[in-house]
Amino acid sequence: MKDKNKYKHQAVKISLVYLALGVIWILFSDTFADSFSMDKESFRIFSTYKGWFYVILTGLMLYLFLRKLLKTVQTAEMKIIQNNQDLIAAHEELEATNEEIQSQYEELKTYLFQLKINEDRLNRAQALAHVGNWELDLHGKKIWASAEAFRIYGITGGDSILPLDKAQAVVNREDRPYLDLALANLIQNEEKYDVVFRINREQDGGERIIHSVAVLEKDGQNQPKKILGVIRDITEQYLTEEQLRFYAEHDTLTGLYNRRFFEQIIMEKVQEFKTNGIIVCDVDGLKLINDTLGHQEGDKYLIACAEILRRSCLQGSIIARVGGDEFAVLLKETDQEKVSRICHSISQEVEEYNHLQNSIPLSISMGWAYCGTLDQITFTRVFKEAEEKMYFYKLLHAQSTRSKTVDLLMKTLEARDYITEGHTDRLQKIVEDLAILVGMSELEKSRLSLFARFHDIGKVGIPDAILFKPGKLEPDEYEEMKKHSEIGFRIANSSPDLAHISDLILKHHEWWNGKGYPLGIAGKEIPLECRILAIADAYDSMSNDRPYRKAMSYSDIISELNKFSDIQFDPYLVAVFLKTLR
Repeated sequence: MKDKNKYKHQAVKISLVYLALGVIWILFSDTFADSFSMDKESFRIFSTYKGWFYVILTGLMLYLFLRKLLKTVQTAEMKIIQNNQDLIAAHEELEATNEEIQSQYEELKTYLFQLKINEDRLNRAQALAHVGNWELDLHGKKIWASAEAFRIYGITGGDSILPLDKAQAVVNREDRPYLDLALANLIQNEEKYDVVFRINREQDGGERIIHSVAVLEKDGQNQPKKILGVIRDITEQYLTEEQLRFYAEHDTLTGLYNRRFFEQIIMEKVQEFKTNGIIVCDVDGLKLINDTLGHQEGDKYLIACAEILRRSCLQGSIIARVGGDEFAVLLKETDQEKVSRICHSISQEVEEYNHLQNSIPLSISMGWAYCGTLDQITFTRVFKEAEEKMYFYKLLHAQSTRSKTVDLLMKTLEARDYITEGHTDRLQKIVEDLAILVGMSELEKSRLSLFARFHDIGKVGIPDAILFKPGKLEPDEYEEMKKHSEIGFRIANSSPDLAHISDLILKHHEWWNGKGYPLGIAGKEIPLECRILAIADAYDSMSNDRPYRKAMSYSDIISELNKFSDIQFDPYLVAVFLKTLR
């Protein structure tokens, strides 16, 4: 626009000069010609020269003006060409820059995409590991935290920045002073920050166990600037470790300390205790209960014993299960009178437990000893003294305890089996009649009668579902039922009153042809008492109702006995028995 105005100005200037010159020439040239012309011819000649002069002069002027103007235009054109060339170069440079920017933009997009992928991977990895990272700005007192850190703390809403006090509010009140002290020591003394604390999640109030590690970052002036940290949710790991520690120190059944921990305490801290008492207890008849009623029933007695010891012993006492049926108690800071009172309290608790229970009574043998300050040697001596007293007490009461147990087992059988319907009385009458016919002595008859009464005592260990099943037993159920012979053998063997018939109880289901159980013996290898009982028991079973069938007719019974003669039964005794029936 500026050059255009300049050229316009030049054109106006030329026009004005030409116009001015023409006006001056017109106004003054004729006057000037008249003053120099003497006549018309000289005037004409002069006018002609005057015209040529005007043309030449104006032409020269126009030439000069136009040359100057053209030179200016040429300069402007050169400048425009130069500017165009500069513009083209600038455009090319701009295009190159634009391409470079586009390339950088594409690289940036790829980088951002990869960054997003890496961020997602990091978030997933943190979520899988229950790990989150955080940064604390010490000047602004604000925390930046990752998504997983927010999730661990149960904090929702807002961006990734939150005030320090909001994060601290989630920390369990009891652990807050410990956490604050650790943070202060990191900032002031650059001490290691490695803490485990509890939080109550903002979202649901649930308690979690958190492990946090952090380092301090300083600015250019070596002043604390920020703290970079990591948190990890270790609740499941912590609880598992706690459980493992518990089971490493405790008996899984009773919850008391185990033998390993008891001995460890004695070795490590025995000298710290003064005026100590030791009680050793043993659950009487536990093996018999396990063998007859099963280990599940025996476990109930062990748990009951543990509860009695907990209630009776002083707070702070170390109570442990040191064997299968043996318990030990270390009483700290006590005296002989207190130890004696505790033993008496245990006995009273046992009596009260037995009064409330209808099953086999709980019996605990106890022994105790007392001494002052302990060392390892003294403890071994005192513990042995308590054990000896316990074993002596157990020996004194063992026979009566076993007899009571056997009596109660028999009552249990009578309460749950068909014996209450007169089976035992009928059986005893039948075997006594057979005993007379085969010529048994009075002592043998008494033994046979006792055997008839207790031969099925092992059935106390058979589940009711099998014992009272109305239909035919399944193979696995039959195998379970067959165990009652061995269970009865163990029960009888544990009682001095029944030990002499234990072998008969074991063999009372053997068959004449050797196809019986549990030993598979045959013929006269089977004791006579067992052969007599087999026939009597079969007869009474067939002639009375059972859960799985009704009573059979007399003729069917005779037929069945003859059928199994020389197979299940002694053929001679079957013949004798059938004669008595006739």
